[in-house]
Amino acid sequence: MPVTSPTTFRTTYAEIAAKAGVSRATVSRVLNGDDRVHSDRAQAVIEAANKLGYRTNRAARALSTGRTGQIAVVIDDSPAVLTDPFWGVVLAGISRVLMVHDIHSVLMVSPLESEDSPIAHYLEGGDVDGAIFLTVHQEHVVQSLVKKGLPVVVIGTPIDLKSEIVYVDTDNRLGAELATKHLLSSGCKKVATITGDISAVAGIDRLEGYHAAHLSLGIEVNEDLIAHGDWSFENAKTLTLRLLARNPDIDGIFAANDTMALGVMAAIHERGRMVPDHVAVVGFDDNLMAQTHRPGLTTIRQDIVGLGAAAAESMLSILQGETPAPKILPTELILRESA
Repeated sequence: MPVTSPTTFRTTYAEIAAKAGVSRATVSRVLNGDDRVHSDRAQAVIEAANKLGYRTNRAARALSTGRTGQIAVVIDDSPAVLTDPFWGVVLAGISRVLMVHDIHSVLMVSPLESEDSPIAHYLEGGDVDGAIFLTVHQEHVVQSLVKKGLPVVVIGTPIDLKSEIVYVDTDNRLGAELATKHLLSSGCKKVATITGDISAVAGIDRLEGYHAAHLSLGIEVNEDLIAHGDWSFENAKTLTLRLLARNPDIDGIFAANDTMALGVMAAIHERGRMVPDHVAVVGFDDNLMAQTHRPGLTTIRQDIVGLGAAAAESMLSILQGETPAPKILPTELILRESA
C-alpha cells in the first residue's frame, strides 16, 4: 500500500460561499471585518466558515485590513523582572482576552530608553497593532508613541495624569493603608515598611498608604522606619537586616509586595526572631508564594489576572476607535499566619 504524505487543506472562499448561498465577494467582506454586510448574510457566512473549519490566513487579513493581529506586551526592564511570578499571572490575563479575539501577544523584554531605542523603532514599524506596557521607566517615550498614533495601554498609573496614556491599575494606596492599619490595630507599636520602587506610581501610592494609616489612627510616622526598596527579595532582606539593627524593637513590617515580604521574613529568621511572635509581616499582591509559604503570608490581594485582562480589554476598545477610561481594580486584606 503506497504511503501518502500528509496534506493540509485550506477552506476556500468559494466553498464557504457555496455553503452560505452568497457570493465570494460577500464572504471576503465578512471575513475581513466589513460591517456593511446585512446581518443575515454575515451570520450565514460565519456559520458556514465555522462548519467548514475555516481559519483566517493572518497574512491575507493583514493585507486587507491593515492589522497584523499581534499586540506587543512590553516589559521595560531587565529580564530579571520575570523572576517575580506576578508578571506571569498578568501575562496570562492579557493572553486570555486577546486569544478570544484571535489576537496574539508578542512578549518583549527590553529597556525603552529613548525615542531612538530599537524597541521604539520596532513598535513604530507596523509589525504590531498596539503595545501593552507592563512597566514604564521613560514615560515621555510612551507618550511620544501615543502621539505618533500607536495604540498604547499601560499597567500602572502614569506619573503625569494629564497625559493621553490609557492605563489600568490597582488601588495601591488603599491596599497599603489596609495592610498598615491591620498591623497597627493588631497591637504592633513600631511598624516599618519596605517600599517598592518610588520612581513608579505603585511604589509612591503604597508608601502614601503607609502614611495614611498612621494619620488616620493619630500615630506619628517615624521616617527612620521607612526603607526604600526595589521590589526584589534580596534587596528587601538586606534592608530589613539594616532596619532591625537600627531599631531592634520593630514589631511589624509592611512590605510593598509579596516577593519583598518573603525577603523580610528571611531576614527576621536570620536575626533569630520569629514571625509573627516577634515581628508581624504583611505583603501585597497575594501571589502563589504568599499562598504556599509557611507561615502563610498575610497580604493585600489584588486581582492580578484581572489587571492583565483589563489592559487587554482597554486595548481592544482603542482598536475599535474608542477612548477607554482608566480602570482601577479593588484590593482586599487576606489574613494568614504572618500577621
